[in-house]
Amino acid sequence: MVRIKRFTAALLVILFAATLVPQTQAYADSAKTTETKVYNYLIGKLGFNTAASCGLMANIEHESGFNISETGDGNTSYGLFQWHAGRKSKLISYCKDKGLNYKTVEGQLSYFGYELKNSYKKVYSYLKSVDNSGDGAYNAGYYFCYNYEIPSNRSVKSKNRGALARDSYWKKYSQYDGKQISVSEKTEEKASSGNSQIAFTRKLKVKSNPMKGADVLYLQKCLKTLGYKVTADGSYGKKTAAVVKKFQKANGIKADGVVTSKTWKAIESKAASVNSSASKLKITQQPKSVTVNCSDSAKFTVKASGKNLSYQWYYKKADESSWKKWTGHNTASTSAVSNSSWNGMQVRCVVTDASGKSLTSSAAKITLAGNTVAVG
Repeated sequence: MVRIKRFTAALLVILFAATLVPQTQAYADSAKTTETKVYNYLIGKLGFNTAASCGLMANIEHESGFNISETGDGNTSYGLFQWHAGRKSKLISYCKDKGLNYKTVEGQLSYFGYELKNSYKKVYSYLKSVDNSGDGAYNAGYYFCYNYEIPSNRSVKSKNRGALARDSYWKKYSQYDGKQISVSEKTEEKASSGNSQIAFTRKLKVKSNPMKGADVLYLQKCLKTLGYKVTADGSYGKKTAAVVKKFQKANGIKADGVVTSKTWKAIESKAASVNSSASKLKITQQPKSVTVNCSDSAKFTVKASGKNLSYQWYYKKADESSWKKWTGHNTASTSAVSNSSWNGMQVRCVVTDASGKSLTSSAAKITLAGNTVAVG
């Protein structure tokens, strides 16, 4: 009788886990499967040594967390390497020509290899030459970030990614000595269906050498989903611990900043609940076009329903072909004083909910009174 009760309790836990939204629970497992596939491709198809592969994987962790569907920059960047704007279009076009699906690991890695060999020959050549050692992993992570990803504040970020490659990925993958790692079909199937059990259980706490890895990055993403301000950098430092303490205090858990199984389960459960509510994201009022005099204020408003919404406006002038981020305009209603270059300019807003899901509003047009030029 006791065994039956225990079995029933365990079954209920598994069934509960199965209801979690893929962006929380299933994401953790699929990221692990993707990481293995990436490593095998870099070692096998591209012929990189382990150190170079570790440098690349450290960058992928920072760019997308091994989430092949990751989006950023107002929904203009996509995938493992966060291909942006025109590069994203090239990814889609390449996969279409090759009969591949750009939404899969295989499609994205195939394009990455093509892009690296044809558009980033110096980067490719450098990665092929790094020493197969911890220092080589650091150099590969640094060089790839600095010359391929080219993020803002790239010197600091290149150092961080180089350190992650050396201190985390090299320690994990050097044991395989360039050999392929088997990917369990059952594991992959569970990951894609969302029926897997909790993937990350490592006890996280602040150390002199910060704990790093995919589980830390996943934890930080869950906290961001819950509305906490935390940098998703894959490193468990004092700032992340402080946020964890806030979460623990708010949820009746001992507020010590140490992530044990109790805190893991609470964070995942809360994040899954938020994602479920946030799936109802909907724009309920589109911004309206306006006609104003030059030097008058132009105001735009977008309304949306959803959980913990954030806003970012973009603009495109009459003689421009691409949208640009409207810096400082990140509220539901925004305004600015018009000038002579605004005639025919369009604006639109990207609304993002707590789960990271985004919707883009329709474009509103600015017409300056007395001018006849306007962009539809």
